[in-house]
Amino acid sequence: MGSNYLPSNPFEFQNMMHDIRNKASVNQTQWDISQTAITELDMPIADFDAAVAISENPETRTAASIAKRELARKNLEKVGRPFIQGHLMNNRRVTADELKAMGLPVRDLHPTPVPDPDEAPELEPAPDTAGVVKIRFRRVAGRAKPRGVKTIEVCMLVSDNSAPPTEWTELHESVLATRSPMRIIRGGHERSKWLHLAGRWVNTRGVKGPWSDIISVVIP
Repeated sequence: MGSNYLPSNPFEFQNMMHDIRNKASVNQTQWDISQTAITELDMPIADFDAAVAISENPETRTAASIAKRELARKNLEKVGRPFIQGHLMNNRRVTADELKAMGLPVRDLHPTPVPDPDEAPELEPAPDTAGVVKIRFRRVAGRAKPRGVKTIEVCMLVSDNSAPPTEWTELHESVLATRSPMRIIRGGHERSKWLHLAGRWVNTRGVKGPWSDIISVVIP
């Protein structure tokens, strides 16, 4: 739910903030929330209540009253969001069921670990402009990167020989990319030579997956 857990509808938002304030008051001791923190909600809630009463009344609903309601909402959120996040969502005394009852998201305290990459990417190198090779990369099974993968590492070697190396350790240069396609820029003296390359996924923990096959392309 991220930061968008507060309803956009003014009545739903109003009811939610009243419910949160009331439940915090009832559970003040159990949740270890100070009375001062709870009382700080009262004035912004009262101001928003007054603004809603005017803006949602057909006889007093104007562009100005709606703008005043939106300003009152912003002022309430400035106080309400820190209260919700500090005293409720990040409060271990508040149970998941109690958060759900208030319409609040439940934090995942035991997130699923990011897996190690277990597949090789598919590379499609092609001549681009002078001295530039464009490389498209993707999963063999689809376009998206595997779950938990942040970047691709491409290692390469420029050679006069069209035959690719047999060992990945011979690919001495390394570059990283997060988006496909990536572009490899070489010097003018390397034009018409062979660029041998291979790639592997790297996850958000820096763990590297298996290599792709070594493939070759002529530098344009």
